[in-house]
Amino acid sequence: MAIIVKSSIKITKGFDTWQKMVKSQDEKLKELGIKFLFAGTEKDDPNQLHAIMMFPSMETLQAFGADQELTEIRRQAGAVIESGVMTPISGDYFTNYPDAFIKH
Repeated sequence: MAIIVKSSIKITKGFDTWQKMVKSQDEKLKELGIKFLFAGTEKDDPNQLHAIMMFPSMETLQAFGADQELTEIRRQAGAVIESGVMTPISGDYFTNYPDAFIKH
């Protein structure tokens, strides 16, 4: 069963830099089965990033957090790792209600 996680983290080099870093890790994310359902910064604080991610298992979520190479790549892209908060969501949820909205 997939695990949905709400995350927030401070970024220091802007959303574009962070987004490029994520896209540069497409193969690794695909290999792990990790997907971003949403990512964006706060309207009044472009340094506060929020994301909704889907992990195939709790083990994958733990492996993501323990991956030192990926942690360093994220740090180099401006993520303040120590500020990160990952909150697993219960199995009671719905998505894209009533209509999906996608902006790339």
